[in-house]
Amino acid sequence: MPATPEDLQNRIAHFQHMIEKKRHSQLRSIEVQFCHMAQGGNGDAANEGEIRRQYYPTWSTKDFQTVCKVMGWDYSGPRLYNIFKN
Repeated sequence: MPATPEDLQNRIAHFQHMIEKKRHSQLRSIEVQFCHMAQGGNGDAANEGEIRRQYYPTWSTKDFQTVCKVMGWDYSGPRLYNIFKN
């Protein structure tokens, strides 16, 4: 089951609130995670674990793409990956 519209709206509102509070460092990490998941990955490109499985197990790749589009995060570039993984 994909994310509900309410799930998406809540997550986007939370991220927008983070921008207002100038939590740019934390938001940058989230951006990397969400872009990686929008590419079909598990979110570990930010080297903070498998975010998708732990926090968003029901979300589809399209759900992450939607959040990225609304937030203005470009996930269409080269495939992200965790540089610390073998």
